[in-house]
Amino acid sequence: MILKGNVRKMIASPASEFGGTVKYQFQMFDVLEPLPSVDMNDWVGKRLHWRFDGVVHCVVTGESMKQAYRMGMSQRAFFNSPISCPSIIHPELSTIHTGVVLRDREFEERYHNVPHIVYLSRTNKLKVGVTGSGREQLRWNDQGAVEGILLCVTPYRQLAGEIEVVLKEHMNDKTHWLGMLKEVERNPDELLELKDECFDILGENYEPFFSDDDVVHSIHYPVDVYPSKVTSIKLVKTPEGSGILAGIKGQYLIFTDGRVMNVRAHEGCRLEIEVVQN
Repeated sequence: MILKGNVRKMIASPASEFGGTVKYQFQMFDVLEPLPSVDMNDWVGKRLHWRFDGVVHCVVTGESMKQAYRMGMSQRAFFNSPISCPSIIHPELSTIHTGVVLRDREFEERYHNVPHIVYLSRTNKLKVGVTGSGREQLRWNDQGAVEGILLCVTPYRQLAGEIEVVLKEHMNDKTHWLGMLKEVERNPDELLELKDECFDILGENYEPFFSDDDVVHSIHYPVDVYPSKVTSIKLVKTPEGSGILAGIKGQYLIFTDGRVMNVRAHEGCRLEIEVVQN
């Protein structure tokens, strides 16, 4: 199997739909035109060859670049597109619930002025995060979380971000990717205890938004072997190479020799991938 096109982040379907294991699909584009996605879970155990021709196309405008500025975008697109709006990275900055638009009214009404979730998850450490309601499992999959639980449900994005700001003074709000790529011990009782602690921290002002859903979701990834030592592959430094795929977790391809490739970090790169049976 040979795939050619511009890289996008892998599609990670909710683990609950597939017997507890995340189902991955590889998504490529012909510049801005989507190509058929391909199931990836059965790639584990096979050898992947890749070749990067040095061409990058902005994921928003399609313009050719030597390298992306951020998030697969040109600098111009990054400072103008609604998908890189400041309130994407910092939800507490969203203002659409007040009628004030930051970049694009339709986008912000659709994605920000709607119910949001504040969640707790375990990547390698426990962390707090925010995402749109109904997208929490997709978010956990992208982050490589092995456990997750709902904490609060809010009517719009800014309020969820406000709650996160309060809580991140007491806990992590970032994923530590090196730790996440190793085997992580689960402890659902610890998440339940942390949820109670968060309620105490937030107090009565936020009590109307507390979630009584205490299900701790357990998430499993298609990984045969976790690396003991991790080395990151950057296509600009290793434009051509190969390796046997040991597994997929978060947005990372994990190879048997401990090398890993962050697929999302290479969005927009024009790539050829060949999947071959060993």
